[in-house]
Amino acid sequence: MTAKDLIEKLSQVDPDTEIIGGTWNGRTNTYTVLDVFHVFLYDQVYADFFGTPGAFDDKLMTIKSKNVVYLGSLFDSLDKRVMQDRGIIWQMRKVLSQHRSKEWKKERIYQLLTEFDKNDFISERRKK
Repeated sequence: MTAKDLIEKLSQVDPDTEIIGGTWNGRTNTYTVLDVFHVFLYDQVYADFFGTPGAFDDKLMTIKSKNVVYLGSLFDSLDKRVMQDRGIIWQMRKVLSQHRSKEWKKERIYQLLTEFDKNDFISERRKK
């Protein structure tokens, strides 16, 4: 989407209308309020597209504009549960990279998954 496309679409709504977007909250796709706006030179962020291979990366590589606009949210860096989940994922990666026995790794991963499940709102509902 270009800025022109966005301006055209936004001109059709009340200027006080909140803008939301999609996000992954660590458990499911959900919505978030967009509260971050940055303009970058494409050359400043181009290198960030490498090292995170995915189907969408190919589309990022086709950008032709000098500048890019980033619309985002602080949700994933302010939500306590998302931060806890990231910590557990980081710990699991660390466990798998250690030179320990498979049995030790299985037990530790099981402990971390149990902790992850304990923090899950669906598990909380099952307990009630």
